[in-house]
Amino acid sequence: MSETFYDLIIIGAGPTGLTAAIYAKRALLKTLIFEKIIVGGKLNKTEDVDNYPGFTSIKGPELAQKMAEHAKYYEIDWNYEEVVKLQKKEKNFLVRTGAGNIFISKTVIVASGASENKLGIKGERELTNLGVSYCSICDGFLFRNQEVAVVGGGYSALETALYLSNIASKVYLVHRRTDFRAEKKIIEKVKDNPKIILFLEFVLIEIKGRNKVEKIVMRNLLSGEEKELLVAAVFPCIGLSPLSNLVHELGICDSHNYVKINEDCSTSVAGLFAAGDVTQGEKKKIKQIVTAVAEGAIAAQSAIKYLKDNE
Repeated sequence: MSETFYDLIIIGAGPTGLTAAIYAKRALLKTLIFEKIIVGGKLNKTEDVDNYPGFTSIKGPELAQKMAEHAKYYEIDWNYEEVVKLQKKEKNFLVRTGAGNIFISKTVIVASGASENKLGIKGERELTNLGVSYCSICDGFLFRNQEVAVVGGGYSALETALYLSNIASKVYLVHRRTDFRAEKKIIEKVKDNPKIILFLEFVLIEIKGRNKVEKIVMRNLLSGEEKELLVAAVFPCIGLSPLSNLVHELGICDSHNYVKINEDCSTSVAGLFAAGDVTQGEKKKIKQIVTAVAEGAIAAQSAIKYLKDNE
């Protein structure tokens, strides 16, 4: 077990955490950033980004790489262990990892993000990684020239359907409503794409297959009619759940386990800040890359001010 002391520890290396790290290091804070899976977070699951200032269009993984390179330019300390618990001890924070290490910091920014929700239907768990996937960019190429299904009606589902339409022979988009939660431009692209077939007011009730996904069973919410489709893969895109388990004991989460923050990204615990998809402030309306970056900058500036005020 090791112990190391920092001015600021950032948990999560998505756009939020990377931006916070850049601002913190430019303020000469001794900074450590944790990322347990892959630097760049959900940018690595995004095909095309065309609404981020400075880039007419850029691939999500490429933007993630550029952000990571920018942060690493400042020689920030990196750690790829999973943070499992955050505790406040007097004026400092103890950051405990799954490997049994403890890191001590005067301030912490929680930017751990959120994970994909599960459908909770028969066959989903059994066939995960056997055709059920939550990352089209990671696994889409495995199903080239085959028929696949995407479930959901938000940005993630529509972007996934569009991405897979470049790989699969057909994409069945299954959505429980008739309206979508996305920009009109993206909706129009989906509706105009001849390879994307919409099943609106349908829900998935089962995923079938022996050693791999072979078919899905859907139910129409109006008529009760059940329908089977032969598919090689299913990509659920039905929202996110905050990765906030590490701070539950601190009492800073709302009833949905999102970390509650103020306008300056502070929490009710002095010295503890949070930003990005793990948070839910009163005025938080949208979750985009640009807002994630903005919150990272705000959180870092707030941590810098806190340290200065408590010297």
